[in-house]
Amino acid sequence: MITPTLNINGSSASDLIDPRLKAVVSLKYAIENLLKVTPNGRDYSNTEKCNIDRTFHYDRIETIHSIWNEIYNEAIAIKKQEQGV
Repeated sequence: MITPTLNINGSSASDLIDPRLKAVVSLKYAIENLLKVTPNGRDYSNTEKCNIDRTFHYDRIETIHSIWNEIYNEAIAIKKQEQGV
């Protein structure tokens, strides 16, 4: 995504940063909760299926983590604009 550019006619820095930071927190909780339900061999009758599910599960978490990073980096870039860095 393209990071918004601050200008006098646009949204304030906090109006752009605050929702992003809230999204980052929500995504953190999503990752924490997904880690609690990581596939465990005791719940499968077949080790191979468990390993496949576990790989898929960690891929989902990695996708969310990538989105987390993108949104967080947008917030940082906006903050730097606000500070004139």
